Order: sequence, then structure tokens, then C-alpha cells
Amino acid sequence: MMRILIVEDSLLTRIMMQRSFEKWGYEVVAVDNINTALTVILSEKIQFVITDWIMPGGSGTELCQQVRAAILPHYTYMILVTALDDTQSVVQGMDAGADDFIRKPIQLDELHARIRAGERVLELEKNLTESNSKLMAATEVINRDLQMAATMQRSLLPSTSSNILGIAIDWLFHPSTQLSGDIFNFFRLDAQHVGFYIVDVAGHGIASAMQSFTVSRLLSPDMGCTSHLHFSQSDSANCPVARSAPQVVANLNRQFQTDTHNILYFTMIYGVIDTQACTLELCQAGHPHPIYLPVGQPARFIVNGGLPVGIIPDARYESVQLSYAVGDRLFLYSDGITECESPQGEMWGAERLREFVDETRQLSVSEVIRLLDLRIRAWQGSDSFEDDISMLILEVG
Repeated sequence: MMRILIVEDSLLTRIMMQRSFEKWGYEVVAVDNINTALTVILSEKIQFVITDWIMPGGSGTELCQQVRAAILPHYTYMILVTALDDTQSVVQGMDAGADDFIRKPIQLDELHARIRAGERVLELEKNLTESNSKLMAATEVINRDLQMAATMQRSLLPSTSSNILGIAIDWLFHPSTQLSGDIFNFFRLDAQHVGFYIVDVAGHGIASAMQSFTVSRLLSPDMGCTSHLHFSQSDSANCPVARSAPQVVANLNRQFQTDTHNILYFTMIYGVIDTQACTLELCQAGHPHPIYLPVGQPARFIVNGGLPVGIIPDARYESVQLSYAVGDRLFLYSDGITECESPQGEMWGAERLREFVDETRQLSVSEVIRLLDLRIRAWQGSDSFEDDISMLILEVG
């Protein structure tokens, strides 16, 4: 049963309204002044108020303003009773917070109709509040799940203290949302080979992150002979034989073909380091050109080309090979870094990144990562990014 508060200084009018409301099936609270009315509204669950405009000790518009300023757990529907009929008075009452008006002398049938209209508004407000509460609860669950997924995604990244067969790494990783379409890793393939990759799935958010999860699983050395990283046969020592970089990328390309249901192609670089021969093989599939920093020489781009994975079924991929020396560094990064924009709309750019790599060659890789993070944040003037940010640095120890 809905409770209605009557605020009316005329005893006769108050009694007449109360009897009519009770006859209509409402519970009624009746007071004769504004102060008592406000106390009742704040202390009891009153959702419907009918108040006279002009009263001793205050006006109905003042009561409307006080109710709207109060923090209540529900909406309070307010009808002003007035003999005023000019437009300015109506505007004043609405601005004060009134929902409706009824003019004197009061016609009970009209008043009852306006109360029923107010009830419909309150029912809609109640339904909206309940829907919002359910939505907020669902959002909290989703956010918790996303946070767990983000933690899981970060756990897939290599340790920054990793050192495999004399190759050390450090990295930078900033998703544009809780989840990222970027993923990278660094791992031992066998007694002399180290594998590494960086992947950037098109788009952002959950779909891209799920695709990156799948790719990272297929590129996991823990899958043994079923991994995309090895041939099914073994060598004489019964160890899986590592595939070449182009073979790994080509296999992924055949598996991840886009269609009307799947448009999440991705760019990537996959590489293999032969620590005995001191050689490096890279296959680039639509990804930004890696930067190679040899000891005593300027930083340079390694340009290999190749289409992104998942666009053309029979795409051909090639690799570039080079010899390395102790102290050389290799920088793999996503386009979120080079396409990071300043407030004026200027991109940071690949050449600026190459110059940064040259300028910071005397710093440790961890200090390079820290400084790069500061530089790109300062460049765009914000701590949040439009695109996923990732960089993987490999250094020969």
C-alpha cells in the first residue's frame, strides 16, 4: 500500500483529502506545516507528497527544494496544490522540483487521476532502480572476471629476470583496457636454440585478448611435439626438432584464416636464436620493423615484410638472418608505441623510437624500459593509452 503525505494548513481540506485517499486504498499521513512534513519525509518511507503552495512558515516550493536536496533511498513524487495559474508560477514550481500541479478548488476525480499517473512514474522509477542494481551487480562480476583474466594474461608473460642460454630480456606492457590483444614470450626450444615472439591481434578488449591467449598457447614450448614450434619427428637424441621461423608463422596463418565470423587477424614477429652459431632468424608478418642495436654501431631497422597472419591462406613468409655479438640488443614492439599521439595529433613514430634506442644504448635494458615508459606518457600527456603498448628487449649477455 502506497503512503501519501498531505501537507495542508486547512483542517477542513486536510480531512477531506485524507478521507478520500483512504477510500481509494492509500495509507495517509497528514501534517499542517512544512517543517513537520520534511521531518516525516526524511524519517519515514514517503514516496508521494501533496502539498499546498502557500502555507504559514514556508511554501510548498521550499519543501520541494529541500526534498530534492536531500539524499533519499527512493524518488519522492510531489504534487503542488495552488490557486496560481500563470505560466511563471508553473515554471517556478517545476524548477523547485515539483512533478505535477493541481489547481484549486480541488476536483477529487482529477486529483485521483494525477495520483495514479504519479504511481505509474514511481513504478517505472522502481523498475529502473532494480534494473540498475542488477546491472551494477553484473558489472561488478564482469569487472572481477576481467581483472582475473588480466592477471592471468600478465602471468603468461616471461619474467623480466629471465636469462636463457645467455640471452636476457626486459619488457613493457600496458593494455589500453583491462585485457590486451598484445602478447609476447621468450623460451628455450632445445639445448642451443631460444625462441621468441610478439603478437598484436587486431582490435582491443576481450575478443582480441582471447585470440592472443590462443596464439600464445599454440606457441608454448610446453606442448612438446604438438606445438607449432617443433616438427613432429625427433632427432637422434629423441628431442623435438625446432621449426624455422617462416614455418611457424605459415602454420599459424593456415590455422587462423579470417572469415565472416572471425575477422581477428594479427601481426607478429617470430624468431629463433642459435646460441652456438651466434645467429638470429626473424620472420615478420605485418608487424612493425624490429630495431637491432649492434655494439658500436647505430641502431637500424630489420625490414623483412610479410602479410599479417589470417588474411591470405597461401601467404608466403620469409626470414632474415644475421649474426650477433655479445652486447647486441633487439627491440620488438607493437604499433601502440609508434602510433602514440601527442595532444596536437603528432605520432611518436618509428624514427623517434630508433633514435631513442640509440640515445639510451649505455643504459641497462631495465632503465631503457623505465625511460621509454616515461617518454611515451609525457608525449601523449596521459597515463592511459588509446592502443595496447608492448615492447620486448632481448640482449646478448
